[in-house]
Amino acid sequence: MNTEKNLKNIRAAVQEDATKIAMLIAPYIPQFALDEQGAQKLEKPAIEALLQDGAVHYYVYEQAQHICAVIAFKTSGHLIHFFTAQSFLRQGIGRQLWQYAEASMLALGNQHISVNSSCGAQAVYEAFGFYAVSSVIEASGLRFIQMRKDLS
Repeated sequence: MNTEKNLKNIRAAVQEDATKIAMLIAPYIPQFALDEQGAQKLEKPAIEALLQDGAVHYYVYEQAQHICAVIAFKTSGHLIHFFTAQSFLRQGIGRQLWQYAEASMLALGNQHISVNSSCGAQAVYEAFGFYAVSSVIEASGLRFIQMRKDLS
């Protein structure tokens, strides 16, 4: 794969992307949400709020004007969203987007990255060098495992 070409597919998300991002995330909501309160944290209004938050860096991977994957993180190094459209899984798109975000977090001076992983995504994060720092947690309508990756 031509890495330089693939970087051209990554861009900052904008408010107009919120509906498409919500549609991409929707199939994954059952992996996280325990109830409506939890589901709402992954729906369009919550995404719009993240896109407006100056401390959140939200990126999309786009091919032919189709959003294939998304990643969002706080300046502090906490990963908020990382999803690949189900039709684009296992094509290396998520890995490219992850590498871009990890380099960005490192450039921001972060010494570690944290994430609240769905149980189903734990193995993916472990493949990226994360380790679990908690057992399964159920809080605020969501089910997740706290994970961390040290960058130094």
